[in-house]
Amino acid sequence: MSVSNKVIWSEGMFLRPQHFQQQDRYLERYIEGRTNALNAYFSGLQALAIDAEPLQLGKISITAARGVFPDGTPFSIPDHENLPPVLEVPENTREETVYLCIPLRRPGSLDVIRAEDSQLHAHQARFQAHSLDARDSASAAGEEARIQIGKLRLALKLGTDDLSGYATIGVARIRERNPDKPVELDNNYIPPLLDCAESPVLKAYFEELKSLLKQRGEALSHRLSDSGRAGSAEIADYMLLQVINRIEPLVAHLSQQKGLHPVAFFTELVQMAGELATFTTGDKRAPVFAPYQHDNLADTFAGIFAVLRQCLSMVLEQSAIAMKLVERKYGIHVAAITDPSLVTDASFVLAAKADMQGDLLRSHMPTQTKVAPVEKIRDLISAQLPGVKLRPLPVAPRQIPYHAGFTYFELERSGEIWNMMKSSGGFAIHLGADFPNLEMELWAIRD
Repeated sequence: MSVSNKVIWSEGMFLRPQHFQQQDRYLERYIEGRTNALNAYFSGLQALAIDAEPLQLGKISITAARGVFPDGTPFSIPDHENLPPVLEVPENTREETVYLCIPLRRPGSLDVIRAEDSQLHAHQARFQAHSLDARDSASAAGEEARIQIGKLRLALKLGTDDLSGYATIGVARIRERNPDKPVELDNNYIPPLLDCAESPVLKAYFEELKSLLKQRGEALSHRLSDSGRAGSAEIADYMLLQVINRIEPLVAHLSQQKGLHPVAFFTELVQMAGELATFTTGDKRAPVFAPYQHDNLADTFAGIFAVLRQCLSMVLEQSAIAMKLVERKYGIHVAAITDPSLVTDASFVLAAKADMQGDLLRSHMPTQTKVAPVEKIRDLISAQLPGVKLRPLPVAPRQIPYHAGFTYFELERSGEIWNMMKSSGGFAIHLGADFPNLEMELWAIRD
């Protein structure tokens, strides 16, 4: 038989206190059943304030707290409930969680205790009786009557205490309590919450994420504005910038919301990390994220933020770099090597276009063009020695822009002349024939 079923009221029945107690249990069970279905993570804190002064004396005291216990009991300190007794922290306590507790409701157990009652079973009672002079709010006279009300019997306990008969919510974590020293709390601890704004740790995560998104977005924007490219590598940058531009205002919006549940925040973060993984991981796949743990929010958010921090802090490198060709005398064009690592870590592509058939350009360019270190080009021309070989490419590399009419040649990275490039200040290109209206571009493509 359930102790929370509805009372059947009928005319002429003899009313007993048990009728009203049963009606209270039914209404509480009904509300709990309805609200629990709306959110699996309905319990947690909406506000919390810990008194700093007792910490110096080895004690923990809270001055305000509001939230819902896992059994569905709402509480509000000090508005509706009295402050729980101060918790004396034993010396040499380390890495212990402090819980706010109330006794669980048990069928047949004492639910309310009065000051004059025996304290033998007081630990089982959920409410402490108090007197209240209540005013008649439906009468103009406002006559007062003294009634009995019950306030939750809250207590602070350590994780090492017996908590089997209590509904509990973590409120703090003790890092250590050494003899004759204050209690040191773990500033990275996040209690079960119903509002992200109540955690300094989550607020700091918000600020860090907004800063990382802004920096990455501005870096991408400047790079795309200055590049003048339109290859597939740039398309990837545009797509990444699109993701950043979607996420950045969303994070700014969420950071200003009151009542943002941690599971809603975590859901958004997981989606962000999954999208960013497309551009920042080697296999282009999202990693497997640890599941959301409402009672372990510190580890839950530390894990997902480590992934986001890595995604948004990676060094942005251009896969294709345009090397400016400057025309000099006697048909020589020069491109300076501003980054010596490109010679060993990149392939080089020469794009050319002239007023002639593409097949002729493809066949004549490798034989009539000499590529060499800028310091050696005149010696090779005088001795009529070959330079770096050009190999025609069937299509434009995906990393660089495709322009109609251009033919693409790859510089072969082998041979004695190429080895000289490693210590050279730049490329020199000499044209041994006339290519009408010739246009050339030199690209370095990182491996």
